[in-house]
Amino acid sequence: MYGFYRIAVAVPAIVPGDITYNCNEIIRLCREAKNAGAAAVCFPHLALSGASCGELFFQSSLLNAAERATEKIAEVTGEDLITIFGTPFCPKGMDEVWDMFAIAGNNSVLKHIPAGNYDRRFFRNDNILPGYCDDGDTFNCGISFAIHSSPRMGTTPAEVDIFSCSDAALPGVSADLENFAAAASRAAGNVAIVTTGCAGESTAGFATPAKAVIAVNGKILAATQLLAETSQLIFADADMEALKYQRMRSGRSLRPAVPEMKLPEAPDLRYAAITAQPYLPEAAAARAAFCKETLEIQSFALAHRLKKAFAQKMVLGISGGLDSTLALVALNRTCEQLNRDKKNIVAVTMPGFGTTGRTRNNALELARIIGADIREIPISDACMQHFKDIGHDPSVRNAVYENTQARERTQILMDIANKENGLVIGTGDLSEISMGWCTYNGDQMSMYSLNGSIMKSVIPELLKFEITCRPEMGAVLRDIIDTPVSPELLPAENGSPGHCTEEILGAYEIHDFFIWHFINGGAGREKLLALADIAFRDKYDHAEIERCLGIFLKRFFSQQFKRSASPEGVNANAVSLAPAEWRMPSDISGNLWK
Repeated sequence: MYGFYRIAVAVPAIVPGDITYNCNEIIRLCREAKNAGAAAVCFPHLALSGASCGELFFQSSLLNAAERATEKIAEVTGEDLITIFGTPFCPKGMDEVWDMFAIAGNNSVLKHIPAGNYDRRFFRNDNILPGYCDDGDTFNCGISFAIHSSPRMGTTPAEVDIFSCSDAALPGVSADLENFAAAASRAAGNVAIVTTGCAGESTAGFATPAKAVIAVNGKILAATQLLAETSQLIFADADMEALKYQRMRSGRSLRPAVPEMKLPEAPDLRYAAITAQPYLPEAAAARAAFCKETLEIQSFALAHRLKKAFAQKMVLGISGGLDSTLALVALNRTCEQLNRDKKNIVAVTMPGFGTTGRTRNNALELARIIGADIREIPISDACMQHFKDIGHDPSVRNAVYENTQARERTQILMDIANKENGLVIGTGDLSEISMGWCTYNGDQMSMYSLNGSIMKSVIPELLKFEITCRPEMGAVLRDIIDTPVSPELLPAENGSPGHCTEEILGAYEIHDFFIWHFINGGAGREKLLALADIAFRDKYDHAEIERCLGIFLKRFFSQQFKRSASPEGVNANAVSLAPAEWRMPSDISGNLWK
């Protein structure tokens, strides 16, 4: 479904040496995985026999039973399940035992691949098995798989990398295995599976962790319990289409392999990591670290640019909205990093036809707390003169009426920057620039774009984090977070904005979801709609999501000309639409996505 494939990893509770018992347990878990819609199920190293058989690995009784059991397991795979399991193997006509992975599918054993993670006392100590492994440790069934001994990340990866470990259950090993899986999958842009033996292994000497992890592109989707006594089966729905898109954009390549069979896509997406905020970590500690690092990247990059430009001051238009507030917070941190007086922040409020008292007061209060150089320059008279100059009737509140205000503000900021030896700091965020919700050569322009890679729905999280660092800003930042998003370009009504952006465009969190999956995953219209229906099923109905998607796709393609002329800025996000990152002509057709 939509390029997702369901991958299962099983950690069976085995009895060392009891091939019949272990075979039946593997078959049971295979059937459970198949009934759950899995395309592939992976078992640990030597799952069929157990890894603690010792000298019995040389016994023909064990080896012959393992060969018969391998054929029996292959018979239950059918045409739509790949089963990968570890087994001892003695090829006919040879007098050496190999630590192997059997690959079963289409009701037969497709091949054997050396595990690489062998005990040299009992197994042949190389990874070459003439006549059995013509393409090394890789196989393909519509998805390419490769088997490695872990940790080993130096080889060219496949779409699914299986790392077979033999670690002992020591303190910290569970976190180490999860961290390795996440790092390996992030580095390759693929699925990484880590297995560390089966439950039920002998504890003479050390305990086996019996831990398994599935990670996709740096994120752990599923993991088993450490030291479990019963069999465990975990699933992950991996978006192989999105992973391929990301690898193509980044120039990463995978090892080719000849397909043996074709696997079905996931029948549903119950094990997929589809969240309403894919760009934000879910765990509180990870989210706090994300916010901290984002703010640090912004302030570090701005400090570096100020030094390279020999600029002393930072000129910022403050409105009391989310974007300019985030920029002001970052400028405050930049002054502290450079040990500069906060008066080097020139905070300019420019009230116009639609400015409300709430936003104006919040902007001034935050600038006062920081200690910025506050300047207030009303723009209404200048705009009225401009209307007169160009012959525009100010009662006609169209794009001319709105954009005149945005461009007047930009002109003021630019001229102050020239006067004060400063840089105009841009406040526009990624959500706005993705849809061109900005005035060309108005708020679209600056001397350095600070928020250009930050999504609108992320900014409240960054400001909440800043409250924990600077409680004195708490009251004003909380009120800014609670203020409806509006450009405040139309006259206010009873103290409220003349129009609210999300009433026109739809919720920013929906658009940010589309940005993530369109830019980061290459999803088309049908897939975007289906994923958003899942992510927002308890908050927005299908009709509203579809309306937002139509707006997003139409504006994304038609407004590229604004992004092509974007100022330089720092990328503090996994998604960027800066000209150097996203290359697309302004006159491109978007018909395929309508």
